[in-house]
Amino acid sequence: MTDVKTFCIVGILAISVTAQDEESKCCCTTYDMSVCLSKIREKVDLKLADVYQKSLKAAEQYSPQDVNNLRDSEQKWTAYRDASCNAERGLWGKGSGAPNTWSACMIRVTKQRIADLKKAYLFKH
Repeated sequence: MTDVKTFCIVGILAISVTAQDEESKCCCTTYDMSVCLSKIREKVDLKLADVYQKSLKAAEQYSPQDVNNLRDSEQKWTAYRDASCNAERGLWGKGSGAPNTWSACMIRVTKQRIADLKKAYLFKH
């Protein structure tokens, strides 16, 4: 019985954390969701650009090769992001949910990249 209670509590906590994401507040019509997700994506893209530039500055403290490695990883990450989100969108075929699925994926994957860059480059080693 305790395991079931623990499972339920953990599940509720996970849902409440997820529900706090900005994109989870986009609702109502497909169009409304599209507009909302588009605004969030723009904001997340700007944040990524800022964190990436700061990461490049941090990499300069090490070596030119570290800067080149970061640039290379960013290009490969961009290709991964695009392919991954295109694959998710493809699951919807030509359905009206496809564009919003793509936007939500782009936001999610970009947020993860921001977190990864911060962890690798912007905390003091």
